Amino acid sequence: MHPYQEYIEKLEAKYNKSVEEVIRDFYIDQDEGPSVTARELGIPRKAVLHFIYEYNLRPIKHQNIKKKEVA
Repeated sequence: MHPYQEYIEKLEAKYNKSVEEVIRDFYIDQDEGPSVTARELGIPRKAVLHFIYEYNLRPIKHQNIKKKEVA
């Protein structure tokens, strides 16, 4: 069983999409940090950080930051 299974089930039921898509939406698309993402989703920051690392979203976030700096 996944260590954050209860949060996975909660988010997937609430948003009707995979937890990866939910985290990506807040963390990447809406450009929120882990703390704000956790607050918006109603889950612990530690769980958000776990999902960020599990789905390898950090490099994507940093690429977006670099693109904004150049533009």
